[in-house]
Amino acid sequence: MLVIVDNGKGANEIANSIRTKKTVTNPKKIVEGSGYILSDGDLKNEKDNIKFISQADKPLLAIGTGYLFLASAFGAKIQKVPKTERKERIIVKKPCPLVLDLKKAFDVFKCYQNVVTELPENFGIIARSQKYEFEIIQDIEKPFFGVHFCPELGLDGRKIIDNFVKFVELWEKYHK
Repeated sequence: MLVIVDNGKGANEIANSIRTKKTVTNPKKIVEGSGYILSDGDLKNEKDNIKFISQADKPLLAIGTGYLFLASAFGAKIQKVPKTERKERIIVKKPCPLVLDLKKAFDVFKCYQNVVTELPENFGIIARSQKYEFEIIQDIEKPFFGVHFCPELGLDGRKIIDNFVKFVELWEKYHK
């Protein structure tokens, strides 16, 4: 079962786009699952998310604010910036399970007020945009991924969620 952690924004849209068994839960009551998606939302959920991330050992996709929590859990520096909402072109730099079947450059919708300014050394950069270097990141030791955009809002971003679901299914098959 895929667990979607509702940080306040996008969790229901994510759940509606996933056809496999899933549940949406609150950051204070995260249940056992085969994989996890941390939704975008409110920074007030940081403590609960970071506590969960520090104990997680299954595939995890962190979106928007969830991405900030993931990077923060490993010591990243976060900076507040002017609110941004726009379509953005993402350029893939390295292969990764999230970008399978996507072109080298694809479009997503971005909505953010904070950015990671310094990435922890245990993360690799998978994709960037013209304005931001860390659009998709991946932990080099754990099956953790972060995206700075909101894939549930459409464009090519929806494929990111589909690819993560496929990754979780494969991970579960070989890591029981």
